[in-house]
Amino acid sequence: MNNKLWIKTTPSIIKGGGMLFSILCLFSIVLIVNAQEVTTAETEEHVLLTEESQTAKQVYTKLMHAVYLQRFDTDLTRAMVLYDQLVELAPEFAYVWYKRGQLHYKMQNVRGAEDDMEKALEIDDANILATWQLAQILAHRAYYSQGKNVTKVLDTVKRVTELDPTHFMAQQMLGDLSYQLGEYTTAEKAFKALTRVMPFEPSFHKKLGDIYKNLERTPEAVEAYKRVIKIKPDDIEALTNLGFLSLNSGHLEEAQKTFEQILTLAPHDVRSNLGLGLVLQELAYRIQTEDDWTAQNEPIDPEKLITDAERYLGRAIFLSLTIVDRSDNTRRQATYRKLAVDAQYALGNVYLLFEKYEDAEKTFTQLLANNDEHIGAIYGIASAYQSMGDFDNAEAYLRKTLSLEPAHEYALNALGYLYAEKGTKLDEAEALIKRALEKSPEKGEYLDSLGWVFFKQGRFADAVTMLEKAIQQSPKNVIILIHLGDAYLKNNEPDKARGVWKEAQTIEPENAEIKERLSR
Repeated sequence: MNNKLWIKTTPSIIKGGGMLFSILCLFSIVLIVNAQEVTTAETEEHVLLTEESQTAKQVYTKLMHAVYLQRFDTDLTRAMVLYDQLVELAPEFAYVWYKRGQLHYKMQNVRGAEDDMEKALEIDDANILATWQLAQILAHRAYYSQGKNVTKVLDTVKRVTELDPTHFMAQQMLGDLSYQLGEYTTAEKAFKALTRVMPFEPSFHKKLGDIYKNLERTPEAVEAYKRVIKIKPDDIEALTNLGFLSLNSGHLEEAQKTFEQILTLAPHDVRSNLGLGLVLQELAYRIQTEDDWTAQNEPIDPEKLITDAERYLGRAIFLSLTIVDRSDNTRRQATYRKLAVDAQYALGNVYLLFEKYEDAEKTFTQLLANNDEHIGAIYGIASAYQSMGDFDNAEAYLRKTLSLEPAHEYALNALGYLYAEKGTKLDEAEALIKRALEKSPEKGEYLDSLGWVFFKQGRFADAVTMLEKAIQQSPKNVIILIHLGDAYLKNNEPDKARGVWKEAQTIEPENAEIKERLSR
């Protein structure tokens, strides 16, 4: 009695390309076993092959020959003839369709390649090789069709990572493509997977930092960039991003150290010179406007701060404009022209904060020569003129600011205050300042401006009420204290007037206006 052994198996694709011979052997065994039963009985006679076995033999022979030609022959059409015969002989095997599709792609028949991969996946939807090859084909088509069907690319490469989460190239394609499409959640997942596969590859941590930065998840972005720097201490891009994140989150000391570190590596790096200059601009602003900050930090020499700002911001301006002049790339020119503008604007603000009004006016004028609608510079030059007492030019630039941005609250307040100081157009001044207060109803400077308009209108009781509210919001503001004293005096409250003027004198003992009032 013959013992018959029946074997039934489902063909599958082995991962990678180094086991080709094993794949073909397994493939041929499956064909032969499915075609003819295997017996353990011994016989001296030759057993005739069945029709199915003959087919299996043909398929195996042709497939071996086709694969060889596909790899080594310069005339790929001979391999294609064999694959065309194979899909007729064994249409139910995904591997045959996959290999023909691969050859189509090599021969630049992208449509044929896509059709064959789709057929392979119709037979075996878990075929990783065919899915990955299809993703590459679709990416090729999307690239040359300016992004058409890019969603299908994304879905296909996602499928590869679902079938094999450790598929390095698929995870990288998924991460890069998702990032470009702004699908940051998917990109984050992909790059996290890559950091697990290759934890010491800095580019993956850097991409995570970029994702977190775009999502405004600052602490996570900082940690990601710090990992990059730990792996690659001289990574200027990661250091630059870290420096600007520290600056924007108010950590000035850390930002300053980071930009200084970059400049030891690359003294002519434009962004780092700009970044350090912006740190100095922020320090200047805090020195001038935040009494608590000044009391809690080391004293800073204003002249040294201005000198340093001139050095770093001036270098950023010079280097940026040099790159603009030497480059033929319009995108690169636009990038560095903007950096130059940012540096000029920051330098103008530093001059403005330290009352170097002529330097501020000159810097803003240079900026506006190449960018005549820069709102910040237009308002900045108006502030410089107003502080220098050139009210006509100040009014003109404030009007220009509001023509470009009608809701610019600083310009609304400044123009209203200018009219109050001049004692003209007081009704318009009141309306302008009230519009500014609609945006910031508790801002002490705006309340002071409105109180001063009331004073100039002869509405002294209203002026007192408004200026008392202003001083509650800005208790150390000397100008508001002087105005409030003047309002008290006109409102027949001389003792209160002297009281607030004396309070102002404790803040600025050498202020000439206060001395003059107290001497009356």
